Amino acid sequence: MTLAKHWKYNKEEDLVVTQLKGLANSNPYIKLIPSEKVIFNPHSDTSEKITIISGGGAGHEPLHAGYVGENLLDAAVSGSIFASPSTKQIMAAIKTKSNKEKGTVIVVKNYTGDVLHFGLVAERAKNEGYKVELVAVSDDVAIGKEQNKMVGRRGIAGTALIHKILGAATATSRNSDLKEIADLGHKINSNLVTLAASLDRTSVPGKAEQEVEFTNDNEAELGLGIHNEPGTKLSPLPNIDELVKKMLHRLTSPEDKEHHYLDFDLKNDDYVLLINNIGGTSSFELYTVTQHVIENLPFEKKPKRILVSDFVTSFNSPGFSITFLKLSDDFGKYKSEDILKFIDTPTNAPGWKPKTYEKWEYNDYVDSPMKNQSVVKSDLNIDGDKFEKNLKSGLDKLLKEEPKITHYDTIVGDGDCGETLAAGANAILKYLKDNEEFKENLSDPVATVSFITELVEDSMGGTSGGLYAIYLTALAQNLKNSKEIDNKSVSEALYSALYGGLFKYTKARVGGRTLVDTLQPFVDEFKKSNNLQKAVKAAKDGCESTKKLHASFGRASYVDESEFEAEGGIPDPGAVGLLAIIEGFTENI
Repeated sequence: MTLAKHWKYNKEEDLVVTQLKGLANSNPYIKLIPSEKVIFNPHSDTSEKITIISGGGAGHEPLHAGYVGENLLDAAVSGSIFASPSTKQIMAAIKTKSNKEKGTVIVVKNYTGDVLHFGLVAERAKNEGYKVELVAVSDDVAIGKEQNKMVGRRGIAGTALIHKILGAATATSRNSDLKEIADLGHKINSNLVTLAASLDRTSVPGKAEQEVEFTNDNEAELGLGIHNEPGTKLSPLPNIDELVKKMLHRLTSPEDKEHHYLDFDLKNDDYVLLINNIGGTSSFELYTVTQHVIENLPFEKKPKRILVSDFVTSFNSPGFSITFLKLSDDFGKYKSEDILKFIDTPTNAPGWKPKTYEKWEYNDYVDSPMKNQSVVKSDLNIDGDKFEKNLKSGLDKLLKEEPKITHYDTIVGDGDCGETLAAGANAILKYLKDNEEFKENLSDPVATVSFITELVEDSMGGTSGGLYAIYLTALAQNLKNSKEIDNKSVSEALYSALYGGLFKYTKARVGGRTLVDTLQPFVDEFKKSNNLQKAVKAAKDGCESTKKLHASFGRASYVDESEFEAEGGIPDPGAVGLLAIIEGFTENI
């Protein structure tokens, strides 16, 4: 697995300055000093408040510059990628925003370069008459206690919480004392724990690809750092619940003595939960991970807040981290309610994405208004046992053909057609096995088709799911209008469902290289001859014809048509899937 592919940039370009310019130009509430890589809030009146300044190496955006804004940081200074800014840059940030009388709190991540450079500037600033306190964030529990004696714990995602809390505290409590704010930062830090996991390392834009041995496709890494520092290999790749449980155990349990830094009363403690995207995790997966974390929390109480975003990243590293802020302790003159208020305080900082809620409540789910919807029924009657046998035969044939359908769709589509059809087939087969109401109504064709329609809607996504659902809905309605069930009435219902139903909502017709190339010939021939064998033959010929057709609809219409010529001609996957259902259903009739 490699992540090192990036857009090409000008060799002489300073990408750090470029991205800071992009940040500043897209937000009217911040200003940039390009020569010093300093972002500051020109609107914050630091003559009346304590200044909060932070900074560090680039590559962890939105940290730190993205957190400059109202009720958050007053200024941030960026070094080069993964490297601390110089003392000259840091001093520029202090002189731009700091007030000698009120003082400044500098927040840094606990890395050697950051602590040395920011610490040196703090001492120099004191010599020039500035009041300065430094808070070093060290929330990472991946660093064992033996190693901690040498280098200390690293500052990672918890840094964003300290930024937010101190920034809001100084903005909303103008009478705060510098020492009190610094002490609050230290106390927050001592009540933070974070642990990260990832599928791969990060890669740096603008640099040539470097082959770094990390993980194969069946490995993950626990406790990695945000500068490509290695953690512990997990092989084989664990199930997400196994991984989350392992992470939660290390974060909260005293059993792992080497990594246990914060005592929790799992029965009584209040806490804040923060889920951080390390950079390359999609929003879809990040919220999926969040739910798995919530479901496996070891606490009896629900979180007081759940914050989910990209807080502290490492470019495109495909991972996440879990952070807990323990609220049970007294934070000096501040209480837990104050800490929550500071987290909730609105800000216009471009990188702070969690919303502010006037009333925050843990979500309780509600039942769907469709939950008790009754199934449409009729007085029509068929042989339910025979219908079930034929239906299973059609679905089994579809599932047997799924690998081939998926293969075709990876060439001429987006690769999900087979899986989508299989999802629908498996949902119906499960209901045939487990749902008594479904089984009891198999002798009623209208009720059965209505049941199947609901299952298709619930289990199949995308265009094919919509097409099947619309057609089946129209079919149920037309069957309901029939006086009896025979070849003639069924063929007329199938025909009306297509021409008076489905065709009202799609322009797909024979020749467009879709499932309609199987469906329409089948319906037309069955209506014409009332002969099922002839109709199946027409459906098969229509499906076969798609090998040579131009795609007019769906995602295949965006594919280079040379792809259709592979393997002697690729038929439309949707047409192949529907043909499998028809052939399987009718083979014993």
